[in-house]
Amino acid sequence: MSDIKIAGVIVAGGQSRRFGSDKAFTLYKGKPFFQHSLQAVSSFADEVIIVTSARLFPRFGALPNIQVVEDVDEFKGCGPLAGIYTAMSEYQAEWYAVLPVDVPLVTSSLMDRLVSKVDERYDAIVPVIGGKLQPLLALYRESVKETIHDQLVKEDYKMGSILKGLSVLYLTEEELAEREAFHNINTKQDYDTHIK
Repeated sequence: MSDIKIAGVIVAGGQSRRFGSDKAFTLYKGKPFFQHSLQAVSSFADEVIIVTSARLFPRFGALPNIQVVEDVDEFKGCGPLAGIYTAMSEYQAEWYAVLPVDVPLVTSSLMDRLVSKVDERYDAIVPVIGGKLQPLLALYRESVKETIHDQLVKEDYKMGSILKGLSVLYLTEEELAEREAFHNINTKQDYDTHIK
């Protein structure tokens, strides 16, 4: 595995409308949410990139060994898919380990398990938790970049759509054994229920 170049991509451009404040900077165990995502990829990633909006960009400040970038101009404000495309445009790697900023229960052991499944037969490695695809906490091969670009040009911003034409390894929650790591914190109620 050590000879495969992997980038960690933290997608942090959301507006957090349902949450009511910027989720990236909400604290869990004394650290902002985004730091938990960073920690989960730091053990294996050759480079870590945070993709965010112009509004949030200054709030991340200078982070050692982390690139903080805004979405490419062509697809500004076009959601997580644009964030992944931006990371692929900014940094050359063979695989991209993607995480959203609102899964503070994510662990490095979960990410290590996903990375251990990297295989040249696949374009993507995607968990399926509770019967639902988790394309925002997944791995994508570099060759998917053009497919993502074509989908963005068509103004189809759904993460699930990208998987339809790819060779995907789907991993069950039994294989991953960390269902709680996938708890998305979208509202204050989610925060109170899952992590407070």
